[in-house]
Amino acid sequence: MAKITESSIIIKDYFNNIFIIRKKTKRNEPKLWYLVGRSLRGKESGEKCINRAVKEDLKTIIFNLETVGEVKISEEETCLLYKGEIQERPSLGKDIVESRWISEREIDNFDFAPNEKEKILLFYNK
Repeated sequence: MAKITESSIIIKDYFNNIFIIRKKTKRNEPKLWYLVGRSLRGKESGEKCINRAVKEDLKTIIFNLETVGEVKISEEETCLLYKGEIQERPSLGKDIVESRWISEREIDNFDFAPNEKEKILLFYNK
């Protein structure tokens, strides 16, 4: 059984659009898109981890948090996927350079980091 090592969140709006972010990168690294998420610290719960990620990356809090499922990252590691909503305009943290709300139709227009697209498809296929 794979160990849960990180948490990610699908932040959705009333139209089922999702919120994605682009993180700061070094000059020669690809500019990839991500869901908001973090690696778990010690014995931290997935829920606590995701609340920390939203607070640090978006300077806001999450509402209506629900578990969507798990996405396998490797043989030994799994990501716990949540969905939730924010009720105010996010203020991007220092490591985030860009954010977007995208619809299900727009997913293929973005270059996502490994495993991120699988997380999004898990959400839309539920």
